[in-house]
Amino acid sequence: MITGIDHIVIAAHSLERAIETWRGLGFTVVEGGKHPYGSYNALVGFADGSYIELLSFYEESPAHPWWELLHQRGGGLIDFCLATDNIRADHAAIRAQGVDCSALIEGGRKRPDGYEVRWINCKVEGDWQGLIPFIIEDVTPRVERLPRAVDHANGVTGIERLSFATSDVARFAGVMSAVTAVPGEPARDDELRAAGLRLTVGAHELEYLTPEGDEGPLAAHLAANKPAPYRVRFKTAGEARRWGPDETGGLRVELVWSSNQSASPK
Repeated sequence: MITGIDHIVIAAHSLERAIETWRGLGFTVVEGGKHPYGSYNALVGFADGSYIELLSFYEESPAHPWWELLHQRGGGLIDFCLATDNIRADHAAIRAQGVDCSALIEGGRKRPDGYEVRWINCKVEGDWQGLIPFIIEDVTPRVERLPRAVDHANGVTGIERLSFATSDVARFAGVMSAVTAVPGEPARDDELRAAGLRLTVGAHELEYLTPEGDEGPLAAHLAANKPAPYRVRFKTAGEARRWGPDETGGLRVELVWSSNQSASPK
């Protein structure tokens, strides 16, 4: 069963610059480690059990699924992952919806302390990528993969919502509804001049939006870019804030004050 957002992936040409940027926004960033396929990362962990993966490459890796995306889009929020406690069943459910999804593969990375974290996951490809998540189940204990530091100067405690830009809400939200057994509820965003469907998966929300016309921020995004994750909203016990892509390295961010700051077990 899918239990919620595991992590979001922010790709950058320079990992060091990405770390500096996110620390400057008040997030606690820790080293993640090296993958054996050319990438390495740093992590921003949250009390709700989700995290941000800041990812770059320590060597050229054209076979890596995010290598081309990084160079096409110039970085930013390029993918997201949902956690599952039954990856084989959920993988089959995703494929049954016609999603272009790879076979299950074992992945891993070596932490700076030498511990080797292992997991099983898959990759979503084609025009599904970035709108339908890849999924992950741990081989080593999940707590070993997560950042231990979850306190942040800006008060963020977790992810509230991911918003996606698409011209076909029914297609993508329908897949997620079928896979998670969660019905989509109507959603509107007057500021974006958009409407769509929102699903609550565990402690998190997935929101699929399409423009209600040819004008507005979401319409401009779809006209200029491949549809992709558009915005992330975080819960915070601190000050409500907003940052644009120029301030975050390619991601629209909202910090929303919430009185519900309870942490989910990891």
